[in-house]
Amino acid sequence: MNQMFCIIAIRLIISLLLFSILPVKSAGMVLKLGSRTKFIQVTPAYSNAVVRALLPYYSDFAKKLDLPISLPIKAEDIVYCGISPQLAEDDGIYLVGITLKNGFQFDYGGGYVRSFSRGNSYYGLQDPYEIPKFYGQIHMTTNEVVQLARETLKKIGIPLEDVFADKEPEITLPPHPDTTNIVPRYELEWPTPSGSGIKMEINAETKQVEFLYVLSRNLKRPSLKTNVNPPINHTLDHMFPPLPNPEYAWKLIPIVLKAIDEYAEKLTLPIPRGLTTNEVAVFQLSNNLGWPHCEIILTNGWVFVYRHAMVNGYYSPDNFFDMGYHPFHLKDFEGKWNLDTNQAISVVRKAMAKLDYSTNHIHLDFEPTFLYATGDFKKVVPRYFFEWYYPTNGDTQSRIEAEVNADSGKLESLYYDDKAYWNRRPPIDVPISFPLNAPKLQK
Repeated sequence: MNQMFCIIAIRLIISLLLFSILPVKSAGMVLKLGSRTKFIQVTPAYSNAVVRALLPYYSDFAKKLDLPISLPIKAEDIVYCGISPQLAEDDGIYLVGITLKNGFQFDYGGGYVRSFSRGNSYYGLQDPYEIPKFYGQIHMTTNEVVQLARETLKKIGIPLEDVFADKEPEITLPPHPDTTNIVPRYELEWPTPSGSGIKMEINAETKQVEFLYVLSRNLKRPSLKTNVNPPINHTLDHMFPPLPNPEYAWKLIPIVLKAIDEYAEKLTLPIPRGLTTNEVAVFQLSNNLGWPHCEIILTNGWVFVYRHAMVNGYYSPDNFFDMGYHPFHLKDFEGKWNLDTNQAISVVRKAMAKLDYSTNHIHLDFEPTFLYATGDFKKVVPRYFFEWYYPTNGDTQSRIEAEVNADSGKLESLYYDDKAYWNRRPPIDVPISFPLNAPKLQK
């Protein structure tokens, strides 16, 4: 599970990278250039604008849970406010946490209020000498605790199936330091099939929720924007490659689409043939140390990766392990385990053989590492995620990743890269980028 968490964390970071958007030639397709996170300067004007924008949302959240807070929450009620020095992917507010004078805490991220605390959480306790103040009596059964947790989610407008709370939670029972002193606190968790999800602490003496944290891509919303544009912090610009040249991008697009056509035909993938920009929703180009790195999202939901001078792989709309933000419900992935591990690996081998790469550069002759859906979800989500990392001199020479649907036998995603291909470039006669601070050509 730790390995799965690391992969998820990496992919979440990648998915949050921001792209500068330029005008495009074809209706519908968006061309995004660069992969530079937008760091900002949190000025007093921006800070005040953020607080003004979020206070109604914090107040509405508190009202729905009938929290003992004077409403509406006002700026003068806040004793601490932490604002992330970056923008969300849609240039809105990224992450904000506030603490009120009465100890209540709220956290905003992903376009919604995702956590609150009464400031009295046992499971967040740092000082063990404070444990005695949590002693009390249990006045709720475990079933009542679970019922209260689900009712709380419903009150704030979260459908249980969106966060898997219609399933049985993982429950940490109240601690018993000794036979006479009991800490009447339950901790409930509803993990998602790919990692963390809901965490909630319930006080079984007062019958109230002390802490709630909800992280789900099903809940992601457009981020709030303010009427104040914060200044961009350019102090980290030297850590990123310069943004791609728009002229290079327009010359690269037909080359990439032709390469995807040929790749998809070899694997008999169900995408339109003779791809044009009409079938492309988003074309993202980054300068990867002088090489192009492209992610192409088609209008039918298929995603392709093009690096250096080749298509490296794809992700079907039905893939499970990709950390996109499309809605995610368990019923969409439930099935039967019809393939064992060897049969699933055979699916990957057959696909790689169809792509006609040099066998000297394909390393599938050793056991891969593989992942499943987390916890009990493995029983009903028949998916394998395989990884073949082939090292030389302590570094990865070749990398193959693949997701196999063990119910249908489909290869839902495939990614392949080898250093042997890194010196290739598309035949384009303009530079991929200009030096930092140089004037850019406009299309």
